[in-house]
Amino acid sequence: MNRKTLIAAIALAAAGAAGAQTMYRCGSSYSQQPCPGGSEIAGLAPRPASDIAQAKAAAHADAKRADAMEKARLQQEKNAPKAMVMGPKEVASAPKAVVAKKNKGGKPEEFTAVQPGTGKKKKS
Repeated sequence: MNRKTLIAAIALAAAGAAGAQTMYRCGSSYSQQPCPGGSEIAGLAPRPASDIAQAKAAAHADAKRADAMEKARLQQEKNAPKAMVMGPKEVASAPKAVVAKKNKGGKPEEFTAVQPGTGKKKKS
C-alpha cells in the first residue's frame, strides 16, 4: 500500500468516526460541549460501508494513476535532449584586484581633483 492510499484511508476512517458525535448549538455557534440554553443537534449518520469501500477504491485508483503519470514524466525527462548553453566557452575569471600605485617614498599616490579649464597651460 503506498503512501497516498494510506493517507486517504486514514482520512476516510476519521471522517466516519466523527459523524457519530452529538453536537450542541449555542446561539450562533456549534460545539461538542453542552452549553446553557443550547440545543442538541443530532450528528451526521455514519456512512454506509458501500460508500466507504467506493471511496477507498477511488483513492486507490487515483494513486495508481498518479504513480503511472510520475513514471511517464520521469521517462520523458530521462529522454529529453540536453540543454544547450549559448555563450563563451571559457569561464569568466574574477576581476583582478586594483593595486594602489606607490610613489618613490613608498606612500600611495594622492588623488587631487581638478576642475577642467583651471589648470595652467604649458607653453610650447
